[in-house]
Formats: sequence, structure tokens, C-alpha cells
Amino acid sequence: MDPTLPLPTELRTLLAQHTTLRQSIAQHQDLLTRLASLLEARSQGHGKMELPVELGMGYSVEGVVEDTSKMITSLGVQDLWVELELEKAREFAEKKLRILEKRVAGLEEPIKKLKEEYALVAKTLRDALQLPDPSETAP
Repeated sequence: MDPTLPLPTELRTLLAQHTTLRQSIAQHQDLLTRLASLLEARSQGHGKMELPVELGMGYSVEGVVEDTSKMITSLGVQDLWVELELEKAREFAEKKLRILEKRVAGLEEPIKKLKEEYALVAKTLRDALQLPDPSETAP
């Protein structure tokens, strides 16, 4: 990327979407790890779970979840939540993860194409204006 030229709006937008999706993928992978741990604990007879509950302003209290057989999850639609058994919640999270991964993969080609176009335009402008190539002048 050429630091002297701003990125095209479309490329900036796609890169922001890509970053957001990658963050969401990481969160879903973390959720799946936690669900696996919770399912394992339940299979060993540990039905309760102790965890800190954030009160705000840096304060928290110790909370106890008496029944860990179900959880409430967002369906991805504003203010639409559903209670699912843990195994169903895990399946739902896996499906969501696959969807997110497909969306990221769908962005890869347009991003690559726009980066190539950007590089070509930047090189053409540098050549036309007889500016040095920033990659050659960088230490």
C-alpha cells in the first residue's frame, strides 16, 4: 500500500468488514471452546457454575448459575433471543462460525482485486508525477 495515497472508500469498507468478521470469528471460536468446557464439566456431574458478575465501575460479585443445561443466545437479529440446550447452542454457534468464515472468504477476492487496482493506480500516478516509490525509499 502506498502511504502517500488514501485508500479508496470501497477498499476501506471491505477491509473494515473483513476485520469485523475476523473479530466475530475469534469470539465464536472462544465461545465454542467455553461451551466444550461447560459440556465436559456437565458430563462429569458439575451442573453449577460460579462466575464473576460485572456490576460496573470495576466492581463485580461472585455469581452462581444453578442450571447450566441451557443458555440464552442471540439469533443475530436485533432483540431476538432464544433459550437453547447447550448441545443445540454449540451446534448453532458452529453454524454461525461456518457462515462467518464463508463471508470472510467471499471478501478475500474483492479485497485482493481492489488492492491490485490501487497498486496500479498508485504506480501510474507516481510515474506520471515522477515521485519516488515509497517501498524503495523505506529503510
